[in-house]
Formats: sequence, C-alpha cells, structure tokens
Amino acid sequence: SLWYKYKTVVWGKESPESATIHNTMRTLRAIRCQGPLAYVSVPITSGVKLYQLQQEQPGADKRKLMQEVMDYNYHAGWELVERILKRRRCSALYPADLIPARQKWQQEDFQALWLNIIAEMCTEVHMCAGWNLSNGGIEELIHVFQLRLGLPKHSSFVFFNTKGDEAAERDRMRSIALFDDRGNPITIESAIREIESAIA
Repeated sequence: SLWYKYKTVVWGKESPESATIHNTMRTLRAIRCQGPLAYVSVPITSGVKLYQLQQEQPGADKRKLMQEVMDYNYHAGWELVERILKRRRCSALYPADLIPARQKWQQEDFQALWLNIIAEMCTEVHMCAGWNLSNGGIEELIHVFQLRLGLPKHSSFVFFNTKGDEAAERDRMRSIALFDDRGNPITIESAIREIESAIA
C-alpha cells in the first residue's frame, strides 16, 4: 500500500522532519469529539497551472514560475474549501496551510503525513479540478481506494488511531467518501478515465 511505502521510508527516520510528522499526528489525536472531517486535496507545486505556464513561458525563471504556480494553486484550493464548507456539514483540513517552520520537507514527508491523516481521521476527501495532473493528488486518491479495500494490513505496523476501536476505524476507512471539485462522487472507473486522459 502507499501508506506502507511512506511509513517505512519516513516515519522511522531520526530527523526534525520525522519528529514534526509524529508530533503533528499526536496533536491531532488529542482533539476529542471530532465530527465529520474532509480532506481537501490540492496541488502545491504541480497541476494544470504548472503545465500551462511551462508551455506559455518555456524560458521563464524557474523560481518565479514556481511562485506563480504555488500562489495560483493556493487560492484555487481555498476557493474549493469555501465551496465545500457551504455544501457539506463538516470541518475541512486544507493541507496547503501547513508550511513547516525552519525545516526542509520533501514530497515524501508531506505524503507520509497526509496519507496518515486521511487514514486515521477523515470521513471524506475532495479532489481539486485537475487532480489527475498532480502526482500527490493521484496518490491520495489511490490511498482512499486502498483504504476502502481494507488496506493496509501489516502486522508490524499499527496504522489507525490506537486509542480507537479497530473495527470502527476499519468501517470508517471503508466508507470514506470521495468527491470531485463539483461535489460529484468519484468512482474507480471515472478515476481511471481521468488518469488515462492526463497521460494522453
């Protein structure tokens, strides 16, 4: 499973980044009486805007281009959060608001945290428009389908909130709702079509 991939690479490292991931999860686990929680999947440094700008400005300064992409993605993602909060009765976690201080996180550090939050705490995941052009977005979507199938199952790792009941946690994971940016359910079939169109 994707969860296992990041668990083995990131969680056991002796690094400030790994310590922050562990402490972030411990802080979130300390929150009680949590109701429905939506995870809002948005690209940060990739996505449709990146590819558009690369085509329009092939010789552009990479730092300036990346800053424009990040600004665009942040605001587009925040607009999606606002729409979700209007149509759903839930809290929303917006990952673009996490900017680790005085640390240099890699993609694997972010994914280790996000996949664990989705597995342990979320009841629904909302994908932004163009999610199929984001490697991180595709991984988060695949992770949800893996959780629905009852994965991961690794005897050497506990991957759900250990203060919760395993049967209840498994039921929640199998029931995580998956939506596109318009609030339509995403099926495995529609996800495959979107990924195939991105590859093409």
